[in-house]
Amino acid sequence: MKNKVSVLGSGFVSSHLNYNKILDRLDLSEINIESLINKNKPDILINCIGKTGRPNIDSCENEKEITSATNTALPILLAKVCEKHSIKLIQINSGCIYFGESPNIIEYKDSDDKIIKKDLGWREDDFANPKSFYSKTKYACDLSIGDMGNVAILRIRMPISEQKSERNLISKLKKYKQVIDIPNSMTYINDLVKFIDFVINKNLSGIYHVTNPEPMTAAQIMKEYKKYIKSHLFEIIDESELDKITKAKRSNCILNTDRLKSTGFVMTPSEVAIQSCVKEYCS
Repeated sequence: MKNKVSVLGSGFVSSHLNYNKILDRLDLSEINIESLINKNKPDILINCIGKTGRPNIDSCENEKEITSATNTALPILLAKVCEKHSIKLIQINSGCIYFGESPNIIEYKDSDDKIIKKDLGWREDDFANPKSFYSKTKYACDLSIGDMGNVAILRIRMPISEQKSERNLISKLKKYKQVIDIPNSMTYINDLVKFIDFVINKNLSGIYHVTNPEPMTAAQIMKEYKKYIKSHLFEIIDESELDKITKAKRSNCILNTDRLKSTGFVMTPSEVAIQSCVKEYCS
């Protein structure tokens, strides 16, 4: 029998999902969640509700109560009620809980006998080091429900697609006159959609880093954008300069995706995803 899948939220990620949308927001109470579950009777619930701030996560520093309620308390209540009713919960969460170089560094010598360091990326079970309040609320959620058997947490980063949404990474970057050139993991939303179907069909649980294989930089994306919008101008700045113009410390990190790969699911090569997204976005 086919699973009945329902989606909470109507934001950027949710808009790419071809499942029944049952709510844009949810008042924080177990009674309201029970009522929603009893009314819709889903077999699988995908939670895309999250407080990311407007215009960006800086605002979460000033709205701590609603940020923690939405990003931490709500998923915990959802997981509890879903477990009670034998419902699978797929929680869309963030890889921005990590900051900087991961503890998984390897060294090797190149053909010139020079020592090269390579960051293999943060693994799902590495202890995080969140810097912003937004990231702390996301990590608190993972710590609370990540080991529940009825829960799958999908961590995404720098989501990008062809959609002309203000939440699309392309839309965000093109507004900035200054961008950084630091390697970061990113998520091609079309791949995320396919992996959600994969999680449902395989009945996977646990935490997965859903990012594309190779890290990319904001500068690389804007250089691709400039191929189509030749009038676009930007300059590259370093991280210390970025810190001077933002309130919340931004996460720059690479996520390890070995666990995702072990399931047999294949993500699109990052450069191919970027080229496809930017071309369609600019058309």
